[in-house]
Amino acid sequence: MMIDAHVHIEFGEYTPAYIEKMIERACECGVTEIWVLDHTHKFVEFKPVYEIIRADAFNRAWYDRKRPIPLSEFLDFAAAIRKNQYPVTVKFGLEVCYFEEKEAQLREILSRYDFDFLIGSVHFIDGFGFDLSRENWEGKDVDHLYRRYYEITESLIKSKLFTSLGHPDAIKLFEKYPDYELTGTYRRIASLLKEYGMATENNSGLVRYGFPYPGLSPDFLRILKAEGVTIHRASDAHKIEDIGRLFERLEI
Repeated sequence: MMIDAHVHIEFGEYTPAYIEKMIERACECGVTEIWVLDHTHKFVEFKPVYEIIRADAFNRAWYDRKRPIPLSEFLDFAAAIRKNQYPVTVKFGLEVCYFEEKEAQLREILSRYDFDFLIGSVHFIDGFGFDLSRENWEGKDVDHLYRRYYEITESLIKSKLFTSLGHPDAIKLFEKYPDYELTGTYRRIASLLKEYGMATENNSGLVRYGFPYPGLSPDFLRILKAEGVTIHRASDAHKIEDIGRLFERLEI
């Protein structure tokens, strides 16, 4: 079985025809199961969660471009697709932006729905959208941001809201690295994932934004495997042609 555990609709349509194109692409690259999702910022139900980042003008402009829609549109689409038979297994979930301060609110919103999976991801560090702009890193305390990124990741895991941790070292996107050794941090995250029964991803998506290699840092991957953490290959596809991309280079 070959799973692509992170496939966005994002720029596509909630239609059977679009899913059929996704399935065609999956078959072409040997993927037998796709986990279809969208970001929570796409849905109006989660708008209150994002108020925490809107104090910053850059974040506010980014979010206001999203024009969120009702989650019911995604849920109705998923229900319709589940009635059909396809050569590829299709599961439906969400990629949830995790904020420590909004955990209770996220818990309440998510409790209303039943998904096949929920991926929890860190995209903001105390209001800083670390993956939105290289320029925004100028003048930042990189060591502090790395420490906070992984502290938030620990809170995400301990929340027990999610089945999987999304792109667990995405903070490296712009090749900014701390002055301290990360091995101990990786071990702590791996141990928590194992303790809480959560999976994670080896995600090839960063290469589309200029990162030099796909997937986890080799040291992090080695530690996750040694700990026995379940790891899924994930394309983080936002376009059909990226489904299964570079899977031949993603070790699990």
